[in-house]
Amino acid sequence: KNPANSSAKEVVQSFTVSHQLSGTLPATSANYQRFWTAPAKCVVDSVVASWATASSSGTLQVEKVPSGTAQASGTNLLTSTISTAGAADTNNTGTLSTTAATLELAAGDSLALVDGGTLTSLVSLTVTVGLHWIP
Repeated sequence: KNPANSSAKEVVQSFTVSHQLSGTLPATSANYQRFWTAPAKCVVDSVVASWATASSSGTLQVEKVPSGTAQASGTNLLTSTISTAGAADTNNTGTLSTTAATLELAAGDSLALVDGGTLTSLVSLTVTVGLHWIP
C-alpha cells in the first residue's frame, strides 16, 4: 500500500534506503547489483556515496531498473558518475537528472549500483538514496 494515499491529513515524510558493500567487496565488479525494489510509487531526491578507502579510478552510477530489465540496462539517475577515487570518509553527493520522469519509480522498479573504471583498493562503500512517496 502506498503511504502517500493513506490519509490526506497525514504528512508523508521522506525516507532513505542505504546499501553497503563492506570491507573489500566494493573492489569486485560482480558485487554491484539491485539493492532495493519500490513497493509503491516514489521519487528519488538524493544520492550520497562514501567509502573508507578510495579506488584507483573507479566510478559509481545509480540506475532505475524496471522489472524485466537487465541490470546496467536501466535508466541513469545521475547526470554523471560519482568518482570513487576521491577522498575517503567524505560524503559525495551525486547530481540528479533534471528529468522528473527519470527520478520517478513505479511499484516494482528497482535501484541498482553500476560500477565503472578501476575499482582496485575501494573499501567499504555506502550509498544512501533519499526518496519520498507520491500518490
